[in-house]
Amino acid sequence: MNLRRRFDEKISPLGKSLQEDYMSRWGIANSRRFSKFVNRWHYASRRRMHREAARNSLAELLAENRSVHAEPESPAAIRIEDGWAIDRGRTLPFLDRLLAETGPIIEKRGGREHSDIQQPYFRSLLFPGDDRENLSFYDFALSSTILEPIVDYMGTIPVLSRTRPPGLRMMESNAGLDDRIDPPLGASQLFHLDLHDSPLVYVVVLLDEVTEECGPWSFLPASVSDRAQRAMEYQKRGVPYRIPDEMMYEHVDPDDLIVFTGQPGDVLFIDSSRCFHYGSRQAIRPRFLMMYGYTTPFRADLTMAYLDHYPYPVAPGDSRLRRLLLDPQD
Repeated sequence: MNLRRRFDEKISPLGKSLQEDYMSRWGIANSRRFSKFVNRWHYASRRRMHREAARNSLAELLAENRSVHAEPESPAAIRIEDGWAIDRGRTLPFLDRLLAETGPIIEKRGGREHSDIQQPYFRSLLFPGDDRENLSFYDFALSSTILEPIVDYMGTIPVLSRTRPPGLRMMESNAGLDDRIDPPLGASQLFHLDLHDSPLVYVVVLLDEVTEECGPWSFLPASVSDRAQRAMEYQKRGVPYRIPDEMMYEHVDPDDLIVFTGQPGDVLFIDSSRCFHYGSRQAIRPRFLMMYGYTTPFRADLTMAYLDHYPYPVAPGDSRLRRLLLDPQD
């Protein structure tokens, strides 16, 4: 047994304890700082490799990635500012294939109950093996056009999350799947900041038209969220993780809220650890999303020590950049 495995076994009970009730036992901010400190040491070589690659070899890695994976040209010029960006050009590489391959899954499984239920109104449409049969899921997420703005924003080559949040999700929001009578808003329907890492970038792809009736992803820019976080002392001990509207709007203008509605192929880039957000509210029309989670190699939680790591497909001929995001070796 190697030293890393031994360390994981020793720290697993602490990691599980920290994670209880949204890291609230010590205070969210304290728990995240401690976890980040531990992981900065635990994954030091990985951290240095990803940071140095971003600083010294990014242009070469992006070009090689385009060439090896036959990435089509795209005029998209994306820059994440104030914690977010939206692309509505529908020219991103492999996007057409992604939409084509997710369509039959929606038709077959949408509106039906499945075992992978995150909330009564919010559940996964992916079954084991779907990502192996539909490699456009990865071709899109790992294209240079998608990765370049993420690396620029994060300051490092990220990894596709292997624990929480799952790095690859295809999700349905649908109030019709919730058999509760007049349920109150709860969980991800309330304002919150994600805990798993910071920075933490989600890429969210609309797979069907999303209107106000679909419970769209709604968020506050990072600058507005920072102001609210300071005013509420959010992530300190005793402050709730989920924030109701009336509490949030004591500190920010409701007009600052950005609602991500749009057409199939519209794409949101968002730092969900910096931008307060919610979704899946009263989705009387189903909402279908592909969601990708990118973290740093040294997360702000200890889930890598005790949760199973998702085994992403890595082929012998994959580019060095793709391997950095997918390959679990440290």
